[in-house]
Amino acid sequence: MNKKSFFLGVVTGIVLTFVGLFVIGLINQNSADNDPVQYLEQPVSYENKKETSFKVLQVLGNGALATEASDKIGSDVMYFGNTVLVLGEDFYNDQIVTIKSPQRVGTYSYTTNRGMPMTVPVIDGEME
Repeated sequence: MNKKSFFLGVVTGIVLTFVGLFVIGLINQNSADNDPVQYLEQPVSYENKKETSFKVLQVLGNGALATEASDKIGSDVMYFGNTVLVLGEDFYNDQIVTIKSPQRVGTYSYTTNRGMPMTVPVIDGEME
């Protein structure tokens, strides 16, 4: 093996490495565009409410899917209202979360277990 073919092999390996890294970067950039949360430019009031409460259905990484309080029968509160994604951490299933000054900051899209696509509002605010 001569020095010329060795040098060409090294250069070819370096070039192919950079091309491979470039392709991987493009793939990762395209997957970041598929973010299930689409944020609004300006947050808006959530249905002009000063305070509302939600019951956590499912905990996600940086939030939780929750249903809003809909009815009150005696001292029992029924949580059959809107389904939303509440932003925050340290949620647990069946937790009741009260949010003061709730704001809709975007939408969250997901697919149910039955394969049905859903889009719900993303809510942020001061939690109690």
